[in-house]
Formats: sequence, structure tokens, C-alpha cells
Amino acid sequence: MGPLVLALVAALPAQSVDVTWRGDPRCAQHGFQDSLARYLAGATESRPVRVTVDVRREGEGRWSATLDLEAAEGRSKRTLRGRSCAEIGDAAAFVTAVVVDPGVLTRPAEGAIVPAPSAAPAGKPAPEDMPSETSPAEAGASDMSPGAAESGISDMSPRTGLSGADTSHMSSGAGGSAPPDEPAPAAVTRPGPLQGDVSSDMSPKTDARAARLRGFVRVTGGLEALGMPRVGPAVGLAGGLSGRRWRVEVTGLYRAPTTEYTQIDPQAGARVRLWAVGGRGCGVLRARQVEFPLCGGLEGGQALGEGVGFAGGRADRIAWLAVVFGPAVAWAPRPWLALWFGADVGVPLLGGTFSAAGLGRMFTIAPVSLRAALGLEFRFGRGGAG
Repeated sequence: MGPLVLALVAALPAQSVDVTWRGDPRCAQHGFQDSLARYLAGATESRPVRVTVDVRREGEGRWSATLDLEAAEGRSKRTLRGRSCAEIGDAAAFVTAVVVDPGVLTRPAEGAIVPAPSAAPAGKPAPEDMPSETSPAEAGASDMSPGAAESGISDMSPRTGLSGADTSHMSSGAGGSAPPDEPAPAAVTRPGPLQGDVSSDMSPKTDARAARLRGFVRVTGGLEALGMPRVGPAVGLAGGLSGRRWRVEVTGLYRAPTTEYTQIDPQAGARVRLWAVGGRGCGVLRARQVEFPLCGGLEGGQALGEGVGFAGGRADRIAWLAVVFGPAVAWAPRPWLALWFGADVGVPLLGGTFSAAGLGRMFTIAPVSLRAALGLEFRFGRGGAG
């Protein structure tokens, strides 16, 4: 058996399946790999697929596995339930194999019964031990193929499944059958009965993009320097829409007041604060649960200055218009929540100076504003973290 498994693994299309296996340590990955190699033996197609399998034991005789499948056609997330680790691993391998090569549904696996048309006596019909219709397990898995992707739901919980015991007397389906006094050859192994439903959102590329359209609201806190006097605290609010590789957002910023004192009178100066609203777009790179947005946009508002420390001080306003761009990192441990860290550079397009009679210039808006912010982003709508 060992050499056979090694041969099947060697026959697996090179670099077709990138597997991440995690969860309960009592359920090892090798069973999944062996089944996957068996299903893909003699594969005619080899589509690159990335699969993450998260295995959990829910109780005595109750196991579940969450499959996150990513292929060129789109992405699918499924939950399988079964009675053992081996059953879960075999079912997960079968679903994965169908995504890699849809021909798995029609190609006999290693050790399958081979039709023998000449074996049946003339005039004697083939026995009808098994119904001719496709099993529910195969029908559910077939929804993973591109042609059936629009169904959106696949049923991997058949009442009866194909197994070695059930198919030991299967007819050849072509007019012949195994003689009664000879042991029947091993039958095609397909995932056994599973409990629960398996949901999928695999769809063509255009549908996948629409399905992943999500909304978000982000709250941040951080620091701003140079644009206003000294280094001061700033808070931000953003909301918008995101896809898998992009996002657009409306932003708001309030920079708390800080004071710049004059050289003529160290007690006199200008206390300046800033508010701004804007919009920006981002390109997004992803690595599983981590995202790397690179954003750019425009914001407008007001820099508000107030004279302090001298008689006759008054408030003044300077229009603020700036181009803002910068990178960010977002880690999404849950589909609805992400931790956000961003660093932005603002380039004011309008200059301005706060001054007072007898004191001269108190503060001039700098040609650059540096910002760093940390916050939480709450997400809603369809899609997932990675």
C-alpha cells in the first residue's frame, strides 16, 4: 500500500494545490493528502487551487471541517460535517479534487470497477442493484465546477453515499457484472454520508466580485505633526465600500489644538487646530487575513487659529486643501472586524500664516503633514477576511 500511495502522490499535478491544514491536532493531514492523490490520479486538468482546511471535533462521533477554496474562477467557503476525521478528510479531498479537475466526476478513480461488456450472457439484462442516477454527493460536488457555479448552493449531505460495502456487487453498467463466485474488485470511493449542509459562494469572476462587495466603518486615533504646531493628537472616521482588490472611502479628521509661541514674547502665540473631510481610493494586496491598502485622495477643511497670551487676541481661519496618500496594514481576525494601522502624508495645496500686530508671524502652515493612526474597522455585507 505504501508504494501505491507514494506513486499517487507523485502523480499529483505539481504545484496545483496549496494546502493549509489546521485545527484539532488529533486529525492529521495525511489522510486528506492520500485521498486527494487518489482522486487526482490521471488528472487531465490542473487548475491551481489554494485550500485552507480547519478541522474541529464537536463531540463524540461529530467532526466538522471548514474549507476555504480559492481558484481562478472565484472563491468558495464550505462547512462539512461527518462522523470521523477520516470521513471529513476524504470528503474535503473530493471537493478539492473537483475544483482542480472537474473530470474527477466522470473519470474512474484508481481501483474503480471497469465495465466489461462481454461478461454478460446474451439476452440477459444487467442487474439493477444500484440506481442509475448520480449520487447526491457527486451532484453536490459538481456544483464546484465553473459551469455549475451559478447555483451557489451544493448539497453534500446525501442520505446514502457510495462506499466499498455498498458497491461490492455493483453492476458494470454496460451489460456485464462480476461473477457471483469471484470477489468483486474495489469500487470507486466517494465521500460517505455527511451531516449538515455545505454552502458555497463559488461563482464566475464577475459574480464573485459582486458577492464580495462590502461596507465598512473605521474609527482611528493617532498623531499629526508639521501640518499644525508641534505634534498633536488626531482622531479619524471613515466609511465606504470595498472589494477584494480595492476600496473607496469617505474620511473625516479632527486634529486637536496645539500652540506655537512667538520668539518676541514666549507667553504669546497661536493655538491652532484642524478639521477636514475627504475621499480617497485604495488598491489592496492580500495575504490571507492580512491586507495592504495603498491609498490616495483629496481632503478639504479649515485650520482654525486663536491668539493666546496677549491682549486683543482673536480667532482666524485658513482654508485647508491637501492631497493625502499613504500605505496601511489591516489584520482581519474575524470577517466583521479588522485592526487597522495607517501612515499618511498630506501635502497642503494652500498655504497660510497666523500672525498678530506687534508679534509678527506666529505660525505658518508647513508644506507637509505627517500622520500615523491606529484603529478598528467594522465590516458588513457578504465576503470574508481573505
